[in-house]
Formats: sequence, structure tokens, C-alpha cells
Amino acid sequence: LINTTISATMSNPVTAWIKSNMETYKGREDWMVERISENSINSQKFSDERHGPFKAHDSYRAEGRTKVNFRANAAISSYAGKEAGDAGSFKAVRYYQNGFANRRDEILTDIAKNG
Repeated sequence: LINTTISATMSNPVTAWIKSNMETYKGREDWMVERISENSINSQKFSDERHGPFKAHDSYRAEGRTKVNFRANAAISSYAGKEAGDAGSFKAVRYYQNGFANRRDEILTDIAKNG
């Protein structure tokens, strides 16, 4: 693709270097023919793969989700509409952290009283 012969008649070395590294017209045309043939083969492969038997039997029955019954806002029904109801939210985290802090305080108070 690259013409590596340097012309002896050129006096400027930069021009000679540029000329020696330029692609020829035939090289570009050959590259384009190769590119078109590769794309033609790849597009046919894509068509064959798309219309071929690529799915297993009863594939539509398989669960596509990573966690089968995961629902982002699933909460205990007794907490629905309350601060703890939005599972995974900052409000729910704060609710449970406050509950844990209260329980910790109860335990520490019990230890202080009973030893």
C-alpha cells in the first residue's frame, strides 16, 4: 500500500519523505475492494445469524431478569404509605437507622440499670 521508493531527483528531504509514505491510487482502490467484500460477507453472516435457529426450545418461558421477583419498591404491606414503605430509599434507611439507634439506646439503658 505504501510506496517506499524515494526519488533521487527530489532535493527536499521532507518532500521526499512525504512522497515515499503516500498511498498510491491502486493501493487505495485495492483496499476499498477488500473492505467492500468484507462488509458484504459480514452482512450476509448477520442475516444468516438473525434468521437462523438461534433460540432454544421454549426460550420465551425463561426468566430474563437477573433477580426473578425483584421489585424496586416492594415493601412490607403494613409499611405501605409510611416512611419505611419505599424499600431502598433514603427515607427507609433513615427509618431503620433510627429504629436501630433506639434499640441500641434501650439495650445500653438496660445494661446501665441491671449491670
